[in-house]
Amino acid sequence: MEKYKSMLIFQKYVVDKVIFERNNDFDFSQKAKIEFSINKKTDKTENKMIVNLNTKIFENAKENNYPFEMEVSITGFFEIENDSKEIDFEPNAIAILYPYIRAIVSTYTASANVSSLILPVINVNKLIKDQEEN
Repeated sequence: MEKYKSMLIFQKYVVDKVIFERNNDFDFSQKAKIEFSINKKTDKTENKMIVNLNTKIFENAKENNYPFEMEVSITGFFEIENDSKEIDFEPNAIAILYPYIRAIVSTYTASANVSSLILPVINVNKLIKDQEEN
């Protein structure tokens, strides 16, 4: 297994924020198309990287007739072995963190009794490219 060991070490993640607001005017017998955005912020030093992912789901729920509005923000802490400056580990870090966002959203929505919402998988490279262009 040593030959598969990553130089990126995931130390931990913390939940920074969870905001949930139900739209009581929504007809919960309807289905809503999933609308969400995800933003990332990365701070990197020589051998450490901190990545924050912030997801907003069904923004402006009342105005847009969505069942609820939710925001989840998490921060992951990573270490990079061997000062691997030539490798961009940001996509790997985001790919490690995003499933935690998905789990928080699906667990919280199930507990809130609004039908469990499972966010779709994302193309991490496209996310990074789009955010760099904007």
